[in-house]
Amino acid sequence: MNVQISRSLGIIAALYFTANFNAQTTPRDTVQKEQKIEEVVVIGYGSVKKSNLTSAVSTVKAETFDDRPIYNVGQALQGNAAGVNVIQSSGKPGAAIDVKIRGNNSISSSVNPLYVVDGIQTFDISGINPDDITDMTILKDATSAAIYGINGSSGVVIVTTKRGKANKPQLAFNAYWGMSKTVNNIDVLNLDQYKTLMSEINPSYLTTINNHRYEGINTNWRDEVFRTGFDQNYNVNYSFGNEKVRAYTALGYQGIDGIIDPARFDRISAKMNLDAKITNWLKLTGNFNYINTTLKNTNDNLGTSRGGVILSALNTPSFLPIYGSQLAVRETDTAGNYLDGYKDGQFALNPFQSSWENPVAYQSRKNETQTQRFMSNLGLEVNLLKNLVWKPTVSFDLIDVTNDQFTDGYQTSYGRQQKGIGGKYLSTYQDLNVENTLTYTIKSGVHDLALLGGNQIHEKRNSWHNYDGNNFPEGTTFFDYNTVIDNKRESLVKEHLRELSFFGRALYTYNNKYTIMGVFRYNGSSALAPGNKWGFFPGVSGAWTVSNEDFLADNKILSELKIRGGWGQSGNASGIPPYSHYNLERNSRVGPDGVWYSYQWDSSDLGWETTTDANIGLDFGFLSNRIKLSVDAYKRKTKDLIVPISFESAGIGNILKNIGSMENKGLEFALNTQNFKGENFNWSTNFNISFTKIRY
Repeated sequence: MNVQISRSLGIIAALYFTANFNAQTTPRDTVQKEQKIEEVVVIGYGSVKKSNLTSAVSTVKAETFDDRPIYNVGQALQGNAAGVNVIQSSGKPGAAIDVKIRGNNSISSSVNPLYVVDGIQTFDISGINPDDITDMTILKDATSAAIYGINGSSGVVIVTTKRGKANKPQLAFNAYWGMSKTVNNIDVLNLDQYKTLMSEINPSYLTTINNHRYEGINTNWRDEVFRTGFDQNYNVNYSFGNEKVRAYTALGYQGIDGIIDPARFDRISAKMNLDAKITNWLKLTGNFNYINTTLKNTNDNLGTSRGGVILSALNTPSFLPIYGSQLAVRETDTAGNYLDGYKDGQFALNPFQSSWENPVAYQSRKNETQTQRFMSNLGLEVNLLKNLVWKPTVSFDLIDVTNDQFTDGYQTSYGRQQKGIGGKYLSTYQDLNVENTLTYTIKSGVHDLALLGGNQIHEKRNSWHNYDGNNFPEGTTFFDYNTVIDNKRESLVKEHLRELSFFGRALYTYNNKYTIMGVFRYNGSSALAPGNKWGFFPGVSGAWTVSNEDFLADNKILSELKIRGGWGQSGNASGIPPYSHYNLERNSRVGPDGVWYSYQWDSSDLGWETTTDANIGLDFGFLSNRIKLSVDAYKRKTKDLIVPISFESAGIGNILKNIGSMENKGLEFALNTQNFKGENFNWSTNFNISFTKIRY
């Protein structure tokens, strides 16, 4: 049983019950052998022994979050890695989560990290099932992230998921159920206190409040808006295999009802990871993911005038009922017919501000998003010569999004003004990556060398096809573009972006004491004009494992001491439109009243933002590494910030320019302790804290 307390309008208390079942056959001697294997850390396009790390890298294991009721991978990072800040601006189910590594390093471009999920590169991790994850590696400085070039300036999170093991079939099922409820609402004025306040503001307001139509009404809007949320999560996976073929298959479902209707999040995920040894020199790997999510949205973080349910629940007068039909006196016209706002099924009008509707009226607006995603990766591992491995891989990520919005033209005041308003917004995102790497390794115990070289071809195609309008026939309850009467609008936008990259890394360790690593990436992008398309992003770092020196060999207290340092550069191209170096004039929306034009002005001198990063770190281990402490100090400076320069007064619009710079610097501390370790019980603690200062 887990108890979680989170904050969203006062305090939301959540009680979760978790059930787990595992069936497996694992010889005890095999487990003991595995525990003796030295830990390795996944870095870009490979891995390295943790003892030889030269960069600022953090690892988050699944056991740190597998008992937490989370729906987003970003939540799994929260509090588990120094320098990683996870921001959830809303507590509603499926709400977007922002992950920042060492603060912001841009103004106009995205500052979200690059995620590499089993080799699939993406900036969107929404929908990925956290139950499939084994660990995550966070590359925080440019010395490690530079190998990803223009995609790695905000850090990189490498996500590794579960895989099948030879001769270890395992069936696992886990489930949890939880309830959420507000337990500490913000206090508001009761009806008598509200009347006193309004009389002090303007005595004439009491005439409105004391009108006979409101007699006997005292609505508790928080009781009407807030409900008990429910969260259910079921995951089943089966892994199996032999020496030739291994597979991991998983199926998961999560459904979350928020504490404010109609907020709801549903996710169905299916996954298969495949490893096949075709010959002694050829291996095949495959990763296939299907994700289907449905999100019913509620406007929460908005003002009352813009449809914000929470603020409306706090400031809507309690003398108002939900529906106009609940009034003691209902207004009629000369023929005796009820006026708008007093008819059956219509929400009551606010006499002080008619555009400020009650929160239940705001909850009636439809905003539903359906997302289907297919992520796949297929690769080969070819042993060309002794210690020389070629890895060609192809990955494809397809996201298809449909968003439906509709406000009824009868129930709400805003809906009646527009006679119904709605839209259907269709988005498609396609990412194709083709990569080739060559790796050459030498391991002698004294001289360890690993050389990596590769290239990447990246193609991105995005499209948006939108329909919207208002004024629908009476009785319409959903958006139908064919029935739109007024402001019928259709827009279609397509983008095509291509990138070509060459990258490399050299990692050398002498006598398990001194390690040096150099990386580079040479990036080209079709978004930029000729002469600016290519950029070079290098990085170099080194480490001295002092604890492996002879003078510390017999030290019983200090089991590890390592000094790290590095310098590197990475880039950010997310703020650059795909056709930035063209003057473009295009029809962006077409309707019965004409064509709407959008403009893009020539930015042929535009380049990407470049971040230069320096990092110094110390790693300590005490009492056979039962106590581990890491300290990092860093300084990041981003130059050539992409900033839109406005010329609206001249009728030109915005022009993108590389102007100005910003600097981040800070300190990070991470402390891990193994307090007790036994056969049936383990107790460990983790603590981290970071300090960041940003200067523009």
